[in-house]
Amino acid sequence: MMENILPTTSDPRQSPAEIARRLVLVAVLALPLITWIASLGNPITYFHFDLPPGQVMYILAKLAGLYVFVLLWLQVMFGLLKGDPWGRFLLLHWTVSQHRLLGITTLLAAWAHYLLFFTAVSLRKDAIGYDLLLPQFSNGIYLIAVSLGWLALVGLNLVALTGLLRARTGGLWSLAHRLSLAVFVVALIHAQMIGSEAKSGFWFTVHLLFAVTVLLALIRRFMPRALQVTRQENR
Repeated sequence: MMENILPTTSDPRQSPAEIARRLVLVAVLALPLITWIASLGNPITYFHFDLPPGQVMYILAKLAGLYVFVLLWLQVMFGLLKGDPWGRFLLLHWTVSQHRLLGITTLLAAWAHYLLFFTAVSLRKDAIGYDLLLPQFSNGIYLIAVSLGWLALVGLNLVALTGLLRARTGGLWSLAHRLSLAVFVVALIHAQMIGSEAKSGFWFTVHLLFAVTVLLALIRRFMPRALQVTRQENR
């Protein structure tokens, strides 16, 4: 996907503004890796010392989780600002096929996050983490936070499945795709509750900025329609 993001000097259509937008997108995609390294120090040292069982899986699950949040945000913003001039600053000239590729990447990252975390917990407990296979909302804040992540994963799978079966699901795929906004909100709450990076000022600011931009995109998308309906009713 990176070859579609990075600028090419041989393309005369690459204006300075377009190159700047691509660099902004690359910076957004680098945020999870930078945050992950900053929170761990030198990740390579984790492979040179005796660590608690599952610790390497934990830190890899953390990286995957950070990327899920950023990729999901990009997906939601694409859906809300598709065809909108305001969306070009971030979304460039993405096609529907690129949107699908990003969706598949997001889904794979989400599954990697879940499976790495499941493996880490199982190794730490020296037993299969059966309690992570289904949501639990009555056994403490920690399991509630984990269960919200489980719900976000289920919702993301539903969105992806209806998108892949678009021709067979009729209008259901459009309705299910709107579920991605709810998935983003649940994922945000999950990350804020359980993510250690979310307690830091930088990643908390990222969460806040992403939430605000999604809210602004929602207003941009639906406010004109609401005003138009109001005007028609007042005639």
